[in-house]
Amino acid sequence: MVPDGGTHIEPSSLDLREHDREVLEFLSQDPSSQVAFQGLRRRLGIHPEQLSRALHRLADDHLVEHTDLGYRVTSRAIQVLSPGGLPSEEPGIAILQTYLPANLDLRGLVQALRGTWIGPLRWYGLSEFADGMRLAWTLEDDSIRLETFIRPGQLVVTAKVASPDRLDDATRLGHQLFQHIVRGVSRESYSGISG
Repeated sequence: MVPDGGTHIEPSSLDLREHDREVLEFLSQDPSSQVAFQGLRRRLGIHPEQLSRALHRLADDHLVEHTDLGYRVTSRAIQVLSPGGLPSEEPGIAILQTYLPANLDLRGLVQALRGTWIGPLRWYGLSEFADGMRLAWTLEDDSIRLETFIRPGQLVVTAKVASPDRLDDATRLGHQLFQHIVRGVSRESYSGISG
């Protein structure tokens, strides 16, 4: 078990199994993210039953918590594994960028988008920052991952691809994702606009 309070936790004092450590290290790379179960399964390649048991053990030790958006590390987990000591992911390639209406309800838009599957893209997870949110989708084989950064007045879609020859496919999927988002933005009521 994890000691109470703010005492420093030595990784060696925890009984972490291989999959527990994989999950913990992965989620610790971006402590603000909340990753869906299927996103973790695809990304880490862990059998669903083994992943479920690992998540339960980590939750029992108060290292991971389950939210309605997915799984995320707790502050206790950050004490065990420092995210600065872990390799960070390469930034994606920006494939679309646009201006969003200033009066757009960003939280409402994110609520409408989270958890959705868009064509072959599967929901991956969400990260929240002080100035906006990042939503992510991936293909079943994780060869393409699209991340959408939504900030007041701005939307950016980036792609992370397993190999350069997948960039054209990622761009097409990015446009498909963008069209889905635009439909959500278009549903907003714009009083004061006259035809």
